[in-house]
Amino acid sequence: TMAISGALAGLMAVNEILGVQHRLVLGFVGGAGFVGIAVALMGRSHPVGIVLAALLFGLLYQGGSELSFAKPEINRDMIVVIQGLVILFMGALEYAFRPALSALFFKPGD
Repeated sequence: TMAISGALAGLMAVNEILGVQHRLVLGFVGGAGFVGIAVALMGRSHPVGIVLAALLFGLLYQGGSELSFAKPEINRDMIVVIQGLVILFMGALEYAFRPALSALFFKPGD
């Protein structure tokens, strides 16, 4: 699966470089690695979770772009900060609710 995902990512990049730019532009992936790792962590490496996390980050990214057109004083860095806060609070909430959820769903003898 790793080779297939790498091949698909390469095909996307070839389309962008050969079809649109006709050259390699520095930084054209612009933080895709951070977002990919964040999506995988938030989705817990589960296919449905990854799709939901990817939709959340896609909405944040596109909403930030639309918001920067409407209000020029809001820049891209603020959206990255919001993404970081979402990751931070999702991780913190998991550990805050884990003892209560495990007490609900697991018997004391298990």
